[in-house]
Amino acid sequence: MNLRSVALIDETNCIGCAICIDACPFDAIIGSQNFSHRINYNECPGCKICIPKCPTDCIKTVDIKQNKNDIKEKVKYNFARKEARKNAIEKKSTKSINKQLKEIFEI
Repeated sequence: MNLRSVALIDETNCIGCAICIDACPFDAIIGSQNFSHRINYNECPGCKICIPKCPTDCIKTVDIKQNKNDIKEKVKYNFARKEARKNAIEKKSTKSINKQLKEIFEI
């Protein structure tokens, strides 16, 4: 077992702005707008990208124990998963926009 850093959100100071959720490339932050957020430690690689994005400075890092090979695989998996979801959203919105344009110009 190795020690690894993960992000930790102090929920008492979190304002629910969701900036950290958008900043996290690994989809490790759980929450929604106007509610405090949490970190899924299994998903967080400890990259610290979210820390400077937080307007209330409520994110810090802590050390936890985990197998190093598990960490590498999780990071690869989570990055690919977020990219796939972003692509799916983009396709869906493009399809919706094209449908609306078609309806407008056929009327």
